[in-house]
Formats: sequence, C-alpha cells, structure tokens
Amino acid sequence: MTQQTAPCAVTERVIGIIAEVLDIPPHTITPETRVLRDLETESIDLLEFGVGLNAAFGIPVADDTVFLTSLRVHLEEARHADADPYKMMAGRYPHLSCDRVACILRTLDDGPVLSVQDIADYVLHALRAGQHEKAPSHAG
Repeated sequence: MTQQTAPCAVTERVIGIIAEVLDIPPHTITPETRVLRDLETESIDLLEFGVGLNAAFGIPVADDTVFLTSLRVHLEEARHADADPYKMMAGRYPHLSCDRVACILRTLDDGPVLSVQDIADYVLHALRAGQHEKAPSHAG
C-alpha cells in the first residue's frame, strides 16, 4: 500500500474533497462526522463528492453504495423477505465492517447515518479490490 492509499491518507483526502465541495474548513470535519446530519449537504453535493473521489483516486463510484442512498429501502426489502439485515448489508455494502453495520442498525432511527469514514472505507475497499483506473499524471 502506498503512502497515498494508506488509510489515514485516504481519510484525509476524503475530508479535503468534502471540505472543498461544501466550502468549509477541513479541520471542522472528522472521520466520525455524519455527512448528511452534521454538514449542510444536499443531494447535488453527493454527486460532486463522487466526481471528486473518482478524480482523486481513479475509482469507479457507485453512488448508491458509497453514500448508502438506498439503505433504508434495502433494509425494508430484507424485513419483508424475513432476511437477516446484517447479511443484506454485508452483500450490498462490503466496505462496511461488521461493527459499523451493527452501529448503523442501532442508530438508524436517529437520522442519516453516512459518515466520512464510511466514504473513506469505500475508497479503500475499491483500491484494495484493484478497481482503480490508471492514475492521472500530475507531471507538468
């Protein structure tokens, strides 16, 4: 793993992308910051985050997966099918740890659950899976 793709570096870059899109100081954002609940984020901002992630890391961005946009729909489908919500989430959101899935399920009623770290974990998962495109050259 290169220095650029080390977990801390990825998280810091994700914070930078979010700060740039929302025009807020990066130091006001932490990995635990909930993107939709703690920040004034609109749906158009999520699209811009996706573009920024693609440009910064050269990964394909599946908006529904990275931003958990259909999480509640998937959980409702699992409930109607009498399926295990943990297994459903593991299949649809493989970048989330078991502990994070448990936390999301515990706090779902409090409002939107997407955190900055969830986005960083998506990026790390994509990079580890080799889903990055050829990195753009920054040579001048």
